[in-house]
Amino acid sequence: MTGLQPDGAETPRVDRRVRLVTAASQLFSERAYDEVTTTEIARRAGVAYGLIAHHFTNKRGLYLATIRAAGEALRTLQETPPEGETPAERLRDAINRHITYMDRHAAGFLTLIRGGNGSDPEVRAIIEDLRWQGALRVLDALGAEHPVHPVLRASMRGWVGYLDELIVDHIQHHDVPQEHLVRLATSALTATLRTACSTTPDAGIAAATVDRLEDASAGTPGPRTKRQARKGTP
Repeated sequence: MTGLQPDGAETPRVDRRVRLVTAASQLFSERAYDEVTTTEIARRAGVAYGLIAHHFTNKRGLYLATIRAAGEALRTLQETPPEGETPAERLRDAINRHITYMDRHAAGFLTLIRGGNGSDPEVRAIIEDLRWQGALRVLDALGAEHPVHPVLRASMRGWVGYLDELIVDHIQHHDVPQEHLVRLATSALTATLRTACSTTPDAGIAAATVDRLEDASAGTPGPRTKRQARKGTP
C-alpha cells in the first residue's frame, strides 16, 4: 500500500491514528456505516487491527473521530474571512471556497453527509451544530438580528441542505461549472431570504439587505433604481 513505512520501521503513534481516521473517512464516504468493517479500515490504513481498539475503543469511536476531524477542518474554513468589498462579494467568495474545499476533500464531506442522515444522536448533534454555525455566519454577515427568528432559522436550515446536495452532485458528476454552482447557491439564498421576509416581515433581516443581495447576484442596478424604474420615477 502506498505510503507505508518499510518493514521494521517504527511508525509514530500519531501517524497511525491519522491513517486510521483517513482510511475510515474514505470507507464511510463510500458505503453506509453498517457495511464497513474494522478489518477493512485497518487493512486500508496499513496498520494492525488492534490499534482501532487502542485509539478509539471500537468502530463507533473511530466513526465519531472521522466526523469530528471533518467537522474541525470545515470549521477552520468557515472561520477564514472571505474576500470582497460588499456582502454579496464576500458571500460568493465564501461559497466558492466552500465548494472548492469540499471537492478537494470529498471523502470527509461525504462522511459528514452520510453521518447527518444516520440515526446516531451524537453524530447528528455534531453535524447539526456545524451546519447551524455555518448558517449563522451567513446571517451575521448580512446583519440579521439575534436571537434568530424561527422562520429565518427554518429557512436557513433548508438552504444549507440545498447547498450540501448541490456539492454532492458536483462531486459525483463534475459536469456543471463551479461558477454556475456559486450563482445557483447565491440565488437560492436570495430567494429563501426574500420568501422569509415576505412571509414574516419581522423575521429579523432587512428587506433592503435582500434587495442588495438580489441585485448583486443578478448584476442589475441597485434597489432604489429598480423600485424607481417600476414606479416610473427618476
